Amino acid sequence: MRSIILCFAAIFCVILFMGASTPPAPFEYAPNGQMKFPADYRQWVFLSSGVGMTYGPLAAAGMTGPPMFDNVFVNPGSYKAFLTTGHWPDKTMFILEVRTSESHASINKDGHFQTDIMGIEAEVKDKSAKSGEWTFYGFGDSKTPAPASPIARNATCYACHGANTAVENTFVQFYPVLYDIAERMGTLNRSFKTMPITPVKLLGLIEKEGWASGAKALDAAAVSSPDAAVLDPSSLEMLTGHLLDAKRPADAIALLQWTAQKHPQSAALQDDLADVYLATGDKEAARAATKRALELATPDERQKLSEAASARLRKLQ
Repeated sequence: MRSIILCFAAIFCVILFMGASTPPAPFEYAPNGQMKFPADYRQWVFLSSGVGMTYGPLAAAGMTGPPMFDNVFVNPGSYKAFLTTGHWPDKTMFILEVRTSESHASINKDGHFQTDIMGIEAEVKDKSAKSGEWTFYGFGDSKTPAPASPIARNATCYACHGANTAVENTFVQFYPVLYDIAERMGTLNRSFKTMPITPVKLLGLIEKEGWASGAKALDAAAVSSPDAAVLDPSSLEMLTGHLLDAKRPADAIALLQWTAQKHPQSAALQDDLADVYLATGDKEAARAATKRALELATPDERQKLSEAASARLRKLQ
């Protein structure tokens, strides 16, 4: 009898555990099938914020006024599941909160900070929904949004998400923490064009695998995303300094040479190369880069570069 009781107790505990491990859906439908507004969404997990990235009807206001911020939230249970699997479980809900911005107020003079809500939208993954597995809802901009009907399937948001998302039907490429997870787990959509490498990741790649891997990543970025931040000369010069500090002079020189080749008319890059050559003991290369910097210098650059060149040449004597 005692063993039977213990068996029933064990089964009961398993049932309780299974129930506790399956969190309730973060959303609720009204009797008429509309989606109720999740009033507590600001207590969910904040994924990211973008500026000037609003599209659809809400984007019209941003075209004539100050830039708008997009804030994205997801229910905590789905976020935890994504960290483990790289996929979104059924009954996932995202909230997109669009806010207008202010600039010249209080102590701020140049940047922008968020102010009023312009609109709230939702994206829901629900395999049991008649509207489809992934459905969008628009709650408007009122302080107490009413339940919302599904956005029509011919709206641009469906086609855009279907063609451009990184994971399933979601813009994970704009959520840096989750993008790294999806990239590592291999859960990116097959049709998704991977994002260009970032400056920090490029530095880590060079330090781990050497310049050859770094050059390959830079060449790929130059082809696929020529305006990527990693290709900005100032970013690459900064990384050169980090490589020198890390006692990797050969990698630093190779990176700066790659940058100078992409910007052959830059006197500043040749001047930087001359400094690095001098610091690493390559006097002939330092002289040649100094001469090239002076040849390329504009009238505005010439005085500054001439002073640096003269000091460098004295060291080379």
